[in-house]
Amino acid sequence: MAAALPPALRALLDAGTALVRRSSSGRVALTRALQLLPDDVRRAPLADPEPVAFKDIEKVLKSAWGRPATKVLADLERAPLHVGAAAQVHRGETQDGDVVALKVLHPGLAAAVRNDLALLDLLATPLGQVFGAMDAGPILRAIREMALDELDLEHEASNQRQARRLLRGVDGLVVPVPDLELSTPDVLVTEFVEGSPTTNPDVARTLVAAHVAAARGGLVLTDPRPSHVLTRADGTVVLLGTGAARPFPRERVNAYLGALTALRTEDQDAFATTVSNDLNLLPPDDALKAYALVALLADGALTQPTRLDSTLLLDGERRALEHVGAGLALAATVTPDPADLALARSLGQLTATLAHLGATEDWGALALAQP
Repeated sequence: MAAALPPALRALLDAGTALVRRSSSGRVALTRALQLLPDDVRRAPLADPEPVAFKDIEKVLKSAWGRPATKVLADLERAPLHVGAAAQVHRGETQDGDVVALKVLHPGLAAAVRNDLALLDLLATPLGQVFGAMDAGPILRAIREMALDELDLEHEASNQRQARRLLRGVDGLVVPVPDLELSTPDVLVTEFVEGSPTTNPDVARTLVAAHVAAARGGLVLTDPRPSHVLTRADGTVVLLGTGAARPFPRERVNAYLGALTALRTEDQDAFATTVSNDLNLLPPDDALKAYALVALLADGALTQPTRLDSTLLLDGERRALEHVGAGLALAATVTPDPADLALARSLGQLTATLAHLGATEDWGALALAQP
């Protein structure tokens, strides 16, 4: 299928592949992206990341706190609770007896990513070939800012405190309390909340409610993933990773939800007006074409109860490839706001995360029902 792609899109994919091969951080990002996909969508086995040696974790903590971890913590478990492509998590206990989770950035990763960000300029020309009306500069800056923010775990702790406030009204949801005093750019410390990995489809409603509530409050949660969703014995959902977030204009969230309402009511003119005037994404005529293409690609997934699973993802991929020409024609005139990058990532990762649950919902109605 890839050989049949139009030259401009092929050039962009080739540039992205070259970027991943030339940068260690690109390989980390690719691994994290592949971890999101169900096995039958990924089409290839994925090796688990290698854990960082405990002595190196201790070095990071000593550097972060200015003293050995034993002076700050009463206990620190050697075996990690979770090993990710960018960080790993250990369980510990403070001198006051509080049980905490410590997310520790992999040593050297921050420096590697900062060096690699200069390579993003390789994408400027192919991006211009695909998105002819878009200014690639602000988009690339947004990518850089997002990458740098996710290397700053102290910033993540502050975001998690804000997300926790915004999500207090979501029933059956717990967001761990961050410890702002112990968190540093290389270490995120939060309360430890017991929970188990889940494949319960009922969790889907809580996840959608959480992400819409955060967005309506002006914060897009950018890193939803299956490993961030736990459930407790009483059915409460524990949502991790909420500190990976970006500010987003509330009026823009409302405009996107307005476009969704127009799509569900088959009001082409309202959809086009919202996309063209409120979101300033496309010229009016192209906004009408976008309505037709979105309806075709969604195939009812946003307008009626639909089972979201790997089959739906694969069907969506097939339809996208069949209509890539129409998509590229619209891409040539689209002018996205740089903030939309965070929203697009959030929606993509949330969809992949929900696909692991295999839930059947009216997804559009669920999103619009959140206050």
